[in-house]
Amino acid sequence: MAEVDIQYARSDGPDTTLVVDLDAWPLSLDPFHVVDFNQATVLDALVDPLTRDRADGPGTEPSALVSVTPSDGPGEGHTWLLRPAPGQRWGDGSPVRPEEIAAGVHRAWGPTCLPLPAAHDPHGTGSPVTTRVVPDPDDGAPVVELRSALPLPYLPQLLAFPGAAPVRETPDGGWTASGPFRPVLADRARGRIELRRKPSRRTGPGTPRRLAFQVYADRSAAFAALADGRLDLSVNTGLTPDRFTEAAARPGATVRALSMACQLWVRPGLDSPLATPAGRRAFSAGFDRRSAGARLCGAALPLPRYSALWEPRAGGSDDGGPAGPSLPGRLPPPGRRAELALSYADFAPNGEAAALVASDLQARFGHPVRLRPLSYEAFARAAATLDYELLYAINPAPLAHVAGFLTGFHSTAGQARALGFAEPAVDAALDRALGAAGGPESEQAWREAEAVVLDHAPVVPLFQVNSVTLTGPGHPAPAVAATGALPLDDLTRTAVPGTHAASLDDLTRTAVAGTHAASLDDLTRTAVAGPRAASLADPARTAVPVRDH
Repeated sequence: MAEVDIQYARSDGPDTTLVVDLDAWPLSLDPFHVVDFNQATVLDALVDPLTRDRADGPGTEPSALVSVTPSDGPGEGHTWLLRPAPGQRWGDGSPVRPEEIAAGVHRAWGPTCLPLPAAHDPHGTGSPVTTRVVPDPDDGAPVVELRSALPLPYLPQLLAFPGAAPVRETPDGGWTASGPFRPVLADRARGRIELRRKPSRRTGPGTPRRLAFQVYADRSAAFAALADGRLDLSVNTGLTPDRFTEAAARPGATVRALSMACQLWVRPGLDSPLATPAGRRAFSAGFDRRSAGARLCGAALPLPRYSALWEPRAGGSDDGGPAGPSLPGRLPPPGRRAELALSYADFAPNGEAAALVASDLQARFGHPVRLRPLSYEAFARAAATLDYELLYAINPAPLAHVAGFLTGFHSTAGQARALGFAEPAVDAALDRALGAAGGPESEQAWREAEAVVLDHAPVVPLFQVNSVTLTGPGHPAPAVAATGALPLDDLTRTAVPGTHAASLDDLTRTAVAGTHAASLDDLTRTAVAGPRAASLADPARTAVPVRDH
């Protein structure tokens, strides 16, 4: 490839472009159902989230909402005032109305974020809240008043869900949003998505004129593109242990543990001690997560419980360990047990992690384990239809709160119904937690609910996904949130090398909707199935299997 003289800058200009890699084509670009890591990365540039998870620690920061304030007293959380940030506009220049922000709020309880158990949704609306636009008590400006039958101490975290961002449907069946970019090209044959800057609240001096997403299924190809200037930013969550070590040691690499849980699911009714709460407790207590994480070279970190996803790790690496004391020897009754198949999506480092689980089950439980690597399509079918004996899968936290991993096990939730799971102790603990006001009472109730769910649910948390973000020469290290979100509206470069230098000025929706290209408005969940995993029980909810990303 011919050398290209590229200048890098964090400034505005007519030719600024940023090229970011994806490991696979997004599963969907439906803004109402966010089901995929790649999808969330692209959507973040198109929408303006209501709040954002902080990159420097727990909590949220303002975005489309300048403040989210409880108005019924400290620690209550039943009534909130949501103050829209000024300057929000649609692509046609019209302002985003408070009513349009309120519509997004209700989507936070959709099937891919925090669906309500039916027992807490007596009217079947899917949302526990009502909203109306009222004058701000301070200055009279219109604000959104939210009232909830349930206390919502985690509302600011919930509103960071990208599917809750303001979105307006268009007459042609597409959609438009209020973020800093609009789509101009989606060419699946080339693995390329291109966006163009537009006026918005988020558009600023560091916003590139063009933002391109290029698919590199092979990490070697992505790293080569980064080295020769064809790529500016590479986010990696699925590397082999050796490659993770190499990438993490690169100058300027940003290593960030993400809020994604690697789990072992057990099919209900399996002929194994693992099908019983006592057997799963014994497996979890004796599985040496710290040692396994070390063998994975930090690509996955120990995770004995979900709440640890948001707790600081000393040195940012492998704190944690077994959920309890190690149980030496084989569990009774001794002797050889039936062979079990352990299914997983065939992306690094899933195979390496599954092999460690299989070795432990053979040594302590006497189960020979056959590894069953599956393509995405086969894995998605197996997960959604319970066509597995054991399943190694990865689920992202839909919000920065443990509730996102727990409420699906209430017997009236869709996930629990699909699994045939009903445990009165779990229901009682979740009922208490969902009804607890904020502050210490709520924190204690959710701690207790997590302990009960871990004690009974047919799933064991094993690891936390770790990531390495690499940037091209001249780019500062980005601030990576626990969700993996990046500030792509503030990292720019001033030239486009090689074949990527073609102008986007003349590309329109109709011009790029040919045989190999499609408008982003037309990409639907069913039309763009890609290498991502379906959820374990609720087909409307998805997991994100670790892949080369």
